[in-house]
Amino acid sequence: MATLACPNCGADLTAPQAVRIAEYRFGHLEKADQAPMEGPGFIYHFDKSDTYTVLCNACRRLVRTLPLAEK
Repeated sequence: MATLACPNCGADLTAPQAVRIAEYRFGHLEKADQAPMEGPGFIYHFDKSDTYTVLCNACRRLVRTLPLAEK
């Protein structure tokens, strides 16, 4: 079995805590009538996420961007 290595720095990506996975969440803002003490004045609505990235923890660089699979 081949080991997975970072294409940027060559670090072993199969080691514990070697990668960070970040999910991108897209959405939109909607203005809300709120006093400054009640909130920021807007509401954020999440839309469906469609991609996530795998980042190397050694060099903090992007390894790969992948689409989320539909279930």
